[in-house]
Amino acid sequence: MTSRAGFGAVDKLPSGRWRARYTGPDGRRRTATFGAKSDARAWLATQQADAVRKVWRAPEAGLRTVGAYAADYLIRGDLRESTRSLYAGLWRLHLADHWGSTPVGDVTPAKVRAWHTAAATTTGPTALAQSYRLLRSILGVAVADEVIPSNPCKLRNAGTPKAARPSRALTAAETQALADRLGRDGRTARYRALVLVLAFGGLRFGEATALRRRDVLDDGARLRVERSVRFFDGRWLVGEPKTDAGRRTVSLPAAVAAALADHLERFVPDSTDALVFGTRAGTFLHSANFGQTFRRVAEAVGLPPVRPHELRHTGATLAAATGASTKELMRRLGHSSAAAALIYQHAADERDSQIARALDAMIGTASALSEGARA
Repeated sequence: MTSRAGFGAVDKLPSGRWRARYTGPDGRRRTATFGAKSDARAWLATQQADAVRKVWRAPEAGLRTVGAYAADYLIRGDLRESTRSLYAGLWRLHLADHWGSTPVGDVTPAKVRAWHTAAATTTGPTALAQSYRLLRSILGVAVADEVIPSNPCKLRNAGTPKAARPSRALTAAETQALADRLGRDGRTARYRALVLVLAFGGLRFGEATALRRRDVLDDGARLRVERSVRFFDGRWLVGEPKTDAGRRTVSLPAAVAAALADHLERFVPDSTDALVFGTRAGTFLHSANFGQTFRRVAEAVGLPPVRPHELRHTGATLAAATGASTKELMRRLGHSSAAAALIYQHAADERDSQIARALDAMIGTASALSEGARA
């Protein structure tokens, strides 16, 4: 017994189940079986509605696994070597076991949320945020291929790591105190100029530690940023800066330029390829090793807990406080979007409000003295 309703057909099988059949927009015949005739008709109606709305997708397309999409994503030609290595590690350590064999059509927002909740108990905030962003990007390819209608990675702020505490900007005086303390110890003197360059130049740590002597221009007045370095999976990876805007030339304050010139004379070989901020052996400086020294010195000068990355935060905030425009901050910091630069402008706006409040207090004091004199 077969019934037709203009789109496809429904017939009863010898087993007593109901079979729905139709020809898809791609010209291929498709079938599905159901326990009830009403379910078969409902399925046909859904397929027809998708075809009319031009959102129909071949059911078998969603059977391709997340792992297959990940394999293609990781060999993309537009990925930097360091980025590819990072993604490969994230996939292997945090995603493959859970998602590797899952068909992309079976990934739902609820399943992503359940994975994220479970992963948060065993994964650090930065790795978790990076893994979530990678999963979202991989599934974004399936969306672009029109295999799934939308990206199931819909968790708000899941791609942004939650820091244990907010970043803070040091003052110029605090930065100088750190640098001077480093400079007074023969074991750490080679880090003095690095702190000043990070804080007043706003460079990323990987950008600063990838600098070669040939990248120092005009006796230390300018730095040419063309590459970045990071240690990952047991090896050093040198590549392009983090963003396209990262290739830039940064001008340094005269005092920092003088400190850098002194640093070059004392600690850097004459070769144009010599690392500006390398180790005594002339190799790349590891962020973990520098971080230990930095935290000890910060504690010694009486600062609250502070991370090396906050030197870049300091440079950005101090630059914004000079009145630099958003575009000027973007160029100086190597940002490709205005969003990050605006963060530091907001910080400068808050400082301006503090100045206004301090002036108001001064006005109040002056008024009180004036009234006292008249009395």
